[in-house]
Formats: sequence, structure tokens, C-alpha cells
Amino acid sequence: MGKSWAVMWAAYLASVAVVINQFKIPPVMDTLLSKLDINLTFGGWLMSIFAVAGVILSLPAALILDKLGPRAAGAIALTCTFFGSAVGAMSGSATMLLLGRIIEGVGLGLIAVVAPAVIAMWFPPAKRGLPMGIWASWVPMGSFLIFNLANPLKSAFGWRGVWWFGSLVTLVTLVVYWSIVTSPTTAAKSVHKPPPGKYQGTYSAGFKSPAIWLLAIGFGAFGFANAGFTTWAPSFFKEVHGIKTDTANFYVSLAPMISIVSTIVAGWVIDRIKKPKSILVISAVLTCIVYGYAFMLGSEKLVVPWMILTGFIVGFYPTTTFTLAPEAVGSPLLAGLAMAILNLVFNVGFMLGPPVVGAVVNSAHGNWSVGAIPIVIVLMIGIAVSAVFAALNRKTI
Repeated sequence: MGKSWAVMWAAYLASVAVVINQFKIPPVMDTLLSKLDINLTFGGWLMSIFAVAGVILSLPAALILDKLGPRAAGAIALTCTFFGSAVGAMSGSATMLLLGRIIEGVGLGLIAVVAPAVIAMWFPPAKRGLPMGIWASWVPMGSFLIFNLANPLKSAFGWRGVWWFGSLVTLVTLVVYWSIVTSPTTAAKSVHKPPPGKYQGTYSAGFKSPAIWLLAIGFGAFGFANAGFTTWAPSFFKEVHGIKTDTANFYVSLAPMISIVSTIVAGWVIDRIKKPKSILVISAVLTCIVYGYAFMLGSEKLVVPWMILTGFIVGFYPTTTFTLAPEAVGSPLLAGLAMAILNLVFNVGFMLGPPVVGAVVNSAHGNWSVGAIPIVIVLMIGIAVSAVFAALNRKTI
């Protein structure tokens, strides 16, 4: 394995470590609600507040990367995740736990931009598809791992043990990342980086491109639905279908497990049929169906097949979005800017999903089926902007 692939796997490991910490709330949500005496709305914020720093840092992350380089920028991301998880593990109140989540969120805001940029630095465009496709599975991989590890950890060490586990994983990852990741040679960087003056002008034009904002709004709708359902799914399965906590967590983890494969399949399909805009619109429609109906599953027998179907379908949405992003800003050289904008809007959606869905269900006195209403409304907006993006993209880019 060459240096480029070693860097790719280090960046992937760093991304997965951040996601493990991001998704440790849902599988222990019932315990947190009772131990910390909080309601569903505050419980939703424990999940979505993680994205607040992501919203704030999405655009500055590109500048931090350019100023400090991939090694230091990634190390800062992992250090924040480590300390944030440690603060949460030692917290004595819901407020302190929330503070720890904000610190952890800095890691998300940075790594979501740094990791794909590092991969782009080390792989030329002609060889970038496979490593990017693998990296696109970072969210499903991390969430799958923590959904299946959280309950055994909680049983052995309490909910704080899940937080200490997150800190330990991040610390190990930080050592690996610092040992492996470096910037490519000056000669290699010059192949992909245009002159400073031209870059600045193109950067401004890319930021003003309607196409990237349409694509980002659709991705934000996806983030809202993904977080809104995943955060509350274990509680829904437990309360409505009487499924035990560890089994409910496993059922929810089936979707990201399948997505690990479907993101790579999606990349192959995109390269094969060469119609990513059509795939984007189709995946937006199908995502609305699987997430929209999920809270209305009337039988436990439907849970497993529905989670598997959900995992396969939703793997196409982020992969297609990442593929189209450089085109949406007019140049592959602005992929970092494109990723920053996508992460900005995605994190807004991800931040709002859990508390909004939790508040709606709470106001309906625990009627989980109404949780589908905000998810469907937001995803319908996602379908609309995806269709407009596809039409605008054909005409202008």
C-alpha cells in the first residue's frame, strides 16, 4: 500500500472516530432521559447540538486547512472530539453534557472538510473515485459501530462508559493520524492548485453559484431526515413494538451497515451510467418514501426489511451529492469550497431534525406516527430543489 492509500485510510479512520462520538446519543437515549431527567426536546438537542459547531466551522474549516495543513487541522479536530467526550463522561448535569457535545462538534465541523480535502490532495482526479467512494461510508460505518457497541458498554460501565470509549477511540485515532498524514510534495500540489489570483476569483464565483446552494439545501433536507429518524428510532421501536433496547439498536444499525456497501455501489453506478443528476432526483424521492413511512411501521415484522431497504436507498444520496459538488461550483479545483457549503447546510438540517421531530411527537403525547410529518415536508423541499438543480445544472454548467 502506497503513501496515498495510507493517508486515505488514516483520514477515513479519523472520520469514523468522529461519527462514533456523534451517534452515541441515540442508543442510550432512554437512559439519558431518565438519569438526567430531561424531556424529548432537550434529548433531541443533545444529538443535534453536535452539529452547531459544524454549522459555524464549515466554511472557516477550509481556511484552517489552508493555513495549518491537513496534519494539524485533522489533529485539532480529533483533539476537540477527545476532550469533548471526556467532558461529557465527567459531567454531572445535562447542561455540562451539552457543553461537551458542543466541543465534540468542533471535530465534526473540521473533519468533514479536512478528510475529503486530504484525499483530494493525494489522489489525482482520474484515481479519486474509489477512495472518495470508500470515504463516503464514514457516517454509516461509525453509526453502525456505536449502535452495536453502546449497549454492551452501557451494561458494563454505565452510560458514561460509552463516552469514555469515544474518548479512547479518538485518542488512538489521533496518534495514527498524526503518524501518517502529511501534505503531498510541492510538485504534486502544484498540479491541482491554480495561481493565487485566479483561485480567489473562482472561489468567489463558486460561492455565488446557485447550483451549489440548491445541491446543499437538498443535502440539508437529507440531514434533517437522517438525524430526525435515527435519533428517535430506538425509542420508537421500543415503545411502539416492545422491542428490547439492544435489539432496537441493532435494528437501527442495519441501515448504516447496508449503506457502507451501497455508497460504493452508488459510486459504481454513477460511473457506469453517467447520469448523476437523474440518480440524485430518484434517490431524493426514494429517501422521502423510506424515511417518511418509517415512523408508521405497524408491525415488528416490517422493521428489519425496512431498515435494510432504507440503508440501501439512502447510501445513494450523499454519494451522488459529493460527486456533483465540484461541478456545482464550476471547477473540481474548488471541491473544498463545495464540501464546506454542503456541510454547512447539512449540519443545519442535522441540528434541527432531532429536536423538531422530538417536539412534534412530544406535543402529540407520544404519537410517533406524527413524527413523519416534518420529515416528509422537509424531504419534499429536498426533492424540489434537487429537480431544479438538475435542470439548472444542464443549462449553465
